[in-house]
Amino acid sequence: MKPVIIFTSFGVADKEVRERTLGSIVLDLRAKFKDWDVIEAYTSSFLRKKIAKDEGITIPSLDEALEKLAQDGCPRVLILPSHLTPGEEYEKKVRAAYEAYKGRIARFTLAGPVFESPADDAKVLTSLFLDLHVRPREELVLMGHGSPHQHNPVYDRLQQHSDREDLPVHVGVLEPSDRPNFDDVVARLEKTGHKDVLLAPLLLTGGTHVQDDMAGDGPDSWKSRLEAAGYNVRVSLYGLGEYPAFRALYLEKAEAAM
Repeated sequence: MKPVIIFTSFGVADKEVRERTLGSIVLDLRAKFKDWDVIEAYTSSFLRKKIAKDEGITIPSLDEALEKLAQDGCPRVLILPSHLTPGEEYEKKVRAAYEAYKGRIARFTLAGPVFESPADDAKVLTSLFLDLHVRPREELVLMGHGSPHQHNPVYDRLQQHSDREDLPVHVGVLEPSDRPNFDDVVARLEKTGHKDVLLAPLLLTGGTHVQDDMAGDGPDSWKSRLEAAGYNVRVSLYGLGEYPAFRALYLEKAEAAM
């Protein structure tokens, strides 16, 4: 039996977006690690049920995938999370499953999220600048998700790294209870004196958050609010998973955990 990589994520409902992002990462993994089987697992029960109903595709939960591999006697398993940060979803759904199955799989490892340590920040920012083609005198605003019940320090850390390197990057999150928020971003932009902004998601997939919350035509979207504040806004609708340089970070994470 081949060793198995479980690429686990919250999940994506839109088939086209799913194939361009999560599906592309799976193809990259299979191409690089030919001696491993690569399977997917979703942590969202709602999305698993929706995809099963709409498309007739059954995607296991992480616990279901691990239970089957344990029962089949798989000798080696690597969990590779799609999660960008070690936030609530990662801790409660991914790490918790890893801890629960530790004693049942002989060689069992868990790779960290993309922003696992400060050393990862430079890699991520380099990949973004390569893929997004930030123009001269343009300020890059990155909209992340944030954590609802506890502050996620990764976004602060990414901003601090950008500031140390004198990069025109401003990080904010959607979650209203987390920071830095939209107002923090605008306060930073005001200090630059520049009026051209590239607004892009710090999210793996482009979905409702990108289409509506970030770039929607409604008055509450980040694009509309930035334009109302006097900025010229260029928008990137692509989730990070659509960029080859960013997807390569998952291959690095998997290889480091093997």
